[in-house]
Amino acid sequence: MTTQLLKGIRVVDMTEVWAGPMGASLLGDLGASVVKVESYPRPPTITRPLREGTTAPGDGPPYERSGGHHMANRNKRGMALNIRTEQGREALDRLLGQVDVLIEGYSAGTIDDLGFSWARLHELNPRLVMISMPGWGVEGPYRGYATLGSGIDSTLGHAAVRGYPGGPPDEIPTMYHTDATGAVTLVTAVVSALLRREQTGVGALIDLSQAEAFAWQIPGLYAEWTMNGRIPQRMGNLDPHVVPHGCYRTAAGLAGDECWVTIAAEDDAQWAGVARGVGHPEWAERGHPWATVVGRLRARSDIDAALREIAANAAAEDLADAISGAGGIAASVVPHVGLLASPQLSARSWLLSVEHRYAGTQTLPGFPWRIDPDAPSVDLPCALVGEHNREVLAELGYTDATIDEFEANGVIGNTYGK
Repeated sequence: MTTQLLKGIRVVDMTEVWAGPMGASLLGDLGASVVKVESYPRPPTITRPLREGTTAPGDGPPYERSGGHHMANRNKRGMALNIRTEQGREALDRLLGQVDVLIEGYSAGTIDDLGFSWARLHELNPRLVMISMPGWGVEGPYRGYATLGSGIDSTLGHAAVRGYPGGPPDEIPTMYHTDATGAVTLVTAVVSALLRREQTGVGALIDLSQAEAFAWQIPGLYAEWTMNGRIPQRMGNLDPHVVPHGCYRTAAGLAGDECWVTIAAEDDAQWAGVARGVGHPEWAERGHPWATVVGRLRARSDIDAALREIAANAAAEDLADAISGAGGIAASVVPHVGLLASPQLSARSWLLSVEHRYAGTQTLPGFPWRIDPDAPSVDLPCALVGEHNREVLAELGYTDATIDEFEANGVIGNTYGK
């Protein structure tokens, strides 16, 4: 590993989908040695699909080419282990007896039912830091409930305010904020527990409720109800306190036919810049009904209509440059492929080219931080199913003959769907 910050820290990742796997990858980016223990023979069906259709083109089985799995599982070695067998449980015991961190994302209580409760693991390895991250936390009336980001977003009320005004309640983007907040919170919690262990010599159990971690990101929604008695409404691209604050379709742009520009003005000075940029400086002159914040809030629909008409006859980049150059806030909307041409990301070498046996050369997102002199790097691309079974088991003291027996008996594997 290039990064040395967490060198010597050994982590076992027993999570699926995004929040847990991404958090474990971030620990790997920081130099920790991470082993991902995948369930076997049951595949992680959401991120390791058995059929073509949702995966990148390439050779080999489709479950080795899933984009979501690749983005959240770099810098790890991979095991596929059946812990419902006696030999599998014994192998996991050996592994957990030697590592520093266990990350598990089962529904609350499942890890106990599998025989790996905190009380037992703490006795097995007193220095172990164990982080359990079910959606609702380890204890409470939701104990045993299984959920993904969509369930957490909905239960916390976030789904109710996403999307456009008047839209149906189930019409929301399919990216969930809880996946990101869960991953970053995981890293913070693990590093904090490791620092505590340096002081006490003893590990810790971290009860990470992904719902509670995310609730800190949306206090304004709760304050609207608890303090003002108002239920927040869906606003799409709008802002309740800022006019204009929208996304407007343009006549053309570098993105082709479907081009948009965002325009905003947080105060009167910025509004004057917007007005000058669109060729109507009189909109910001004293006495005009739109010249003040209050006036613009009252005329939101009229201002949006005026900007919509101007944008419909302009090129996205030209309009954005004119407004921002005049002191307003504006930017053309960059499609996802536009990230590949971003001069800022290119200058910082943020996008990474990663080679994979079956998925080929992939362009993947880079790291959320730069740390000098320990720059992170992708030293291990997303592992194949069970790619490091033999390597890890050998490190645990198993002989080649025993490992062969494990393969024959289905304790470990390197394929799904057979």
